[in-house]
Amino acid sequence: MRIYFKNLDGIRFIAALLVVLHHAQFFKGRYGLGSLDFLHHTLETGRTGVNLFFVLSGFLISYLLMEENEKSGTINFKNFYIRRMLRIWPLYLAYGISLTLLAPFVFTKLGFPALTDMGTILTNLLFLLLFAVNFQLAFFPYNTGILEITWSVCVEEQFYLLWPLVLLLFRNRLKQLFVSMLALGVLSKLLLFIIPSVFNVPTQRMLDINYLMLFDKLELFGSGMFGAYILFHRHRYTAFLQKFFTRPMQWLMLSITVLVVFNVLKSEFVSHYYLDNFIHAGLFAYLMMAAVSENCVFNLEYPVLRTLGKVSYGIYLFHTPVCQLVMLAFMKVFTNLHSIVVYDLLYPAVCVGVTCIIAYYSYELFEKHFLKLKTKFAFLHTRI
Repeated sequence: MRIYFKNLDGIRFIAALLVVLHHAQFFKGRYGLGSLDFLHHTLETGRTGVNLFFVLSGFLISYLLMEENEKSGTINFKNFYIRRMLRIWPLYLAYGISLTLLAPFVFTKLGFPALTDMGTILTNLLFLLLFAVNFQLAFFPYNTGILEITWSVCVEEQFYLLWPLVLLLFRNRLKQLFVSMLALGVLSKLLLFIIPSVFNVPTQRMLDINYLMLFDKLELFGSGMFGAYILFHRHRYTAFLQKFFTRPMQWLMLSITVLVVFNVLKSEFVSHYYLDNFIHAGLFAYLMMAAVSENCVFNLEYPVLRTLGKVSYGIYLFHTPVCQLVMLAFMKVFTNLHSIVVYDLLYPAVCVGVTCIIAYYSYELFEKHFLKLKTKFAFLHTRI
């Protein structure tokens, strides 16, 4: 049996694009380049893109597990973990190990800060192999600028490790599971106010640690799951879907989502304490359900967007070293030229273009071989 959700490949690419644009802006800021001040606000979209990935993962994985449980009466844990390993591990390990061993020396030669001592390299390698880079960033020494981007992959793997068992245990109480995940999400945010005052821990330190942990993302994964639950049981919720997914309502929610993504509707307090995770959770879950509905108001089913969505994992992993190397090249080629055209327009465009090309060939020449093996363990055939 094959399941395909329309528009989600395009959304997957948009999520990756938001992260690329954020880091392109970050590297411009590091060197004081570019002239359009408003971009410092409208292109700080990295966390939003990552949150969109988390909601998308919760939606897709949960729906497929519900389908498997419905059809077979259970969930095959072994096959699920093998499928996730074949999708995530090959590129993660090839990229991570190569970058861990080689990048410190390469980036030092190119003028970027990087520690090259063996102790740091082995520490980075250990946490990489344990899929615990998020814990390393939170609590242990780290080689800044090399592999930070993999922290969210580690969070997803930690989610995948637990989720089939959780979903099976709560299969008849998924609404209660959703409420519990929201409650735990609220608790994780409340601790950001309580712990610093009680234990004299710097607030920013608590914010940094909390942001990297799986429990900070429960409302995002949970909202994706709840969206999948409503879609899976859509025959029960016909009236709800007809009322809240009319075309005018979709346009309204889509407009609000765009304003939120580009920080037009922005509260410093809400974003500082990551309370906007709940806003992202609701808007993005609605977006997933609208995207796959028959009367969806937008169409992302173009071949180029489907292809870019298919290779979005590579786009996400490869973009940070690409942005750094492109920045170095621009600084050498455009010496003393800090124009809007060069750094506010051309530089981000080149970062996106080069990253997409690398990700495409990585998929075609490397990842695809493992994805062919993945189909042998699939209960339902998809591309996720």
